[in-house]
Amino acid sequence: MANEENADLEAENSTATAVAAPTPAEVDIEDSSTGSTLVKERFEIMFDTPMPHLDTNGATAYKTIDKINAKRELFALICSNEVPPRSSLLPYLKSIDNPHLMKLVEFGIVDYAKSGSRNVALIYETPLGGKVSDFKEGDITYKSNPDKFKSIILSLLSAIEVLRGYRITHRAIRSDNVYYKDEARTEIVIGDCAASFPAFYQDARFETIESAFALPEGRGNGSSGDDIYAIGVLLLSLLLQKNPLEGLSDPEILRLKIKKGSYAALTNDERVPNQITAMLKGMLNDTPELRWGYLPVYNFLEGKPVNFNNNGILDNKSQRALIINGDKAYTPQSAAIMLLNSPKEAFELIKSGKLSEWVKNGLENEKIYIKLDKLIKQDADNISDCSNIVTRACIMLDPHLPIKYDELIIFPDGAPKAIFYALKHQGHITDFVNLFSSDLIKLWYQEQDNMRSPANASEFKIYVTRKDIGYGIDRIMYDFDEDLPCTSPLLGDDFVNSASKVLRALDKFYDKNKPQYLPYDRNLIAFLRCKMGKKIDGILTDLNSNKENIQNSAIIRLFTNMQNKYGPVQLPNLAKWLINIAKPVIMSYRNVKYQKYLERELLKISKSGKLNEICEMLENDEARNKDKTDYAAAINEINYLLTEKSKLVGDGSKLDDEARGMAIKFASVLAILTMVMSFILNLTYWVMK
Repeated sequence: MANEENADLEAENSTATAVAAPTPAEVDIEDSSTGSTLVKERFEIMFDTPMPHLDTNGATAYKTIDKINAKRELFALICSNEVPPRSSLLPYLKSIDNPHLMKLVEFGIVDYAKSGSRNVALIYETPLGGKVSDFKEGDITYKSNPDKFKSIILSLLSAIEVLRGYRITHRAIRSDNVYYKDEARTEIVIGDCAASFPAFYQDARFETIESAFALPEGRGNGSSGDDIYAIGVLLLSLLLQKNPLEGLSDPEILRLKIKKGSYAALTNDERVPNQITAMLKGMLNDTPELRWGYLPVYNFLEGKPVNFNNNGILDNKSQRALIINGDKAYTPQSAAIMLLNSPKEAFELIKSGKLSEWVKNGLENEKIYIKLDKLIKQDADNISDCSNIVTRACIMLDPHLPIKYDELIIFPDGAPKAIFYALKHQGHITDFVNLFSSDLIKLWYQEQDNMRSPANASEFKIYVTRKDIGYGIDRIMYDFDEDLPCTSPLLGDDFVNSASKVLRALDKFYDKNKPQYLPYDRNLIAFLRCKMGKKIDGILTDLNSNKENIQNSAIIRLFTNMQNKYGPVQLPNLAKWLINIAKPVIMSYRNVKYQKYLERELLKISKSGKLNEICEMLENDEARNKDKTDYAAAINEINYLLTEKSKLVGDGSKLDDEARGMAIKFASVLAILTMVMSFILNLTYWVMK
């Protein structure tokens, strides 16, 4: 079965175009033992041979053997389910063959004995020279070999350009995830980019100011400009033979970048060769539109003029400082971050008009001034939501920054993963509900020059306010991000990122836990609605019914259809689970004898594990119609008998009345006769005397 699914997946992926929206990986693999696992009957992951020097992005590395070509140096990354992989990228990454990107050879889902769960495994070619963060003597630097260093720069940028052609951002470029390809340490290869959330494991030095400001789980896919920036920091690390700002915390690094600018903060008075200073400044520019890309860097290295279209954008810096909480801000970016970090003071600056005045007279930006002025006038009578107004003002001030709403700091495309992370770590989702109930995400997308909102973004506000099962924040999470596996606790520790894997996971969960509750929850149904589409809307209608028998019948029908479509053929444990919840459906039949018959037969059927037999038994149209007909006939018979009884009761009463009347008449006549006889006797006695 696993091999059939893998074949189906590869067939589907072969028809995908480079820029089409990829489908999540739906692959299972064959497990052999707790010591090793065989993937696609070829790649054996040796769990007893870890390779900790290759651990990256939260994934654990193990030696892997190619059964066909044992000379290949391979290793596998076992991804964490806490921050699951970017599954939709895997088919494309597997197809990419670039000498400066670590080659993804295969991928699949394995039983991981160490955590007792099922996890995604990514099999890569092994880099032989170690990490560039080792900073060994003899490594290539610009001073030691300018030509080779130039080649490394072009190699790194070419790898990013290849990914950009597939609309993929790497988001994990840092010195401990870039390797020397060969033992001589002459070639560089960029490591994994798919084992976890994008940029989740990036520290602040390798992230732009706006990305470093966001929560790690909510940074989103970003753009190629984020990767260019990270390469700039990596090159600076190679030049200095150490990571810039070593020893400082992420908040301290971010504070320095905001205050001094990225280039000045990262170089920190270190000497950089004049020949490449302009290039590094361009790659580390804090204005995204002014940041150098592949072509400007290539032209610079080739000695050609650096000309690129910046749409007339200039560095936007004020000569006047805006004082926020005692700190001075000179740029829209620094002002917006300070305002977001001090919402109460920010609210006063906005309400008083001081922010608008600084924008108009300091930044001399009429466009932003008009927007802020309109915001103040619109909310003059409704200024109770301080957080909302401050966030809206900061989106207008610098639309490149993430949305900050109460405790959340996320990019819209990072919101689903942030919700997932909160659910996994028992975090609060109230802020997410409030965010999606507002118009902030819509406003954020409206302010972007080169970005469109998702096609279904207009529905999110509706989803989050609906209380029906199949909607809510869970629906948004799955509808907005196809990478995310289902977080329902009913699936145990299985990695379930497609509808086809749900039934297996439920079957296993019941086998281990024997739960007495229902085999579905809001999260699972929201996941299935996103994966299976509108065709289960009828099921959702029944699940939202107030009648238990209709709800339970709906879930039995849904799981039956899923088994018929996806398999497997036998699900004995899930069958028992469904029979345990089938009593309301059984009781919906009126015939007590038939109810007992159903209970006996369902116990026999459960052993086969075929849900369609359970469904046919419970939802047999002929039996249902006969039950209705017999019940109707029984009702009619009862009504007839009750009518006859009423008649009999009515006739008996009439006879009683007649008898009572006759008795009264007879008693009256008898009384009269007695009285007459008494009179005659008395008269006779009187005459004779």
